Parts: sequence; structure tokens; C-alpha cells
Amino acid sequence: MHKLLRVFLIIQTLFLGITAVLGGLALVTGWNSPPLSELNGSVFKDFTIPGISLFLIVGGSGFCAAVSLFRKSQLANVFSIAAGAVIMFFEFVEVLTIGSPPGAARNLQIVYFGLGFIIVITALAVRFMEITASHTSANTTSSFKD
Repeated sequence: MHKLLRVFLIIQTLFLGITAVLGGLALVTGWNSPPLSELNGSVFKDFTIPGISLFLIVGGSGFCAAVSLFRKSQLANVFSIAAGAVIMFFEFVEVLTIGSPPGAARNLQIVYFGLGFIIVITALAVRFMEITASHTSANTTSSFKD
């Protein structure tokens, strides 16, 4: 079960990284970006800052988590939790700045906030399994020493 959850977490973080990089590029280049009117009343005049943030911060954290999981780094779960928290924070700020317009934008906000939440929960579950496995193996090893 532990290996299955790790693979699931790699897929989640890789998906987040890929789609955030592509989404950030789309916002910065103007390809398939929402109308500028959605930014009315916000601090942004265009989608450059949100696009760069999506590309670098969200995409970077997703890729960093995926690579660390693939390499079995000791910090992989920390990076995964951070990546999940980053996308949840990004979506929260997005809702605060432009609202939650009906249609595809709202659906994407819900899906990506949910993805961040699932990444955090999965990373915590993987860590919990690692801790319990190490305690179980330590107890088994110590009983053989007696």
C-alpha cells in the first residue's frame, strides 16, 4: 500500500507541475487566457504576474515534489505537502482577487484546490506509513536481540 500511495503522489505532483507550467505559459503569452475584464477591481492589470507565479511557484513546487519523490529523498513528503499547500494558497488568492466566475474558471479553482488538498493528505498518509513501518521493524528487530 505504501508503494502504491507513493506512485499516486508522484502522479499527482507531476500532474500539478506540468499543468501549472502550461497554465502559466498560457497566461503569460496570452494563449487561451481569460479576458482581461476578469481582472477588473483586482491589483493586476494583466495576467503576467499570476502567470509567472503559476509557472514558477506552483509548477516549480510540483516538479520539485515529484523529483524528490522519484529520488526517494527524505524531504519528499515535506516538498509534497508544500506543493499541495502552494496550489491551495494560489487558488485562495485567485478567488480573493478575481472572484470565482461561473464556468470553467470556477471548475478549475475547485479541482486544483481539491488536488492540493489530496496531495497534502496523500503525503501525510505516506509519511505515517513510513513512521509506522520503521517503528514496526525496530520493534521486530529488538525482539530478536533478546
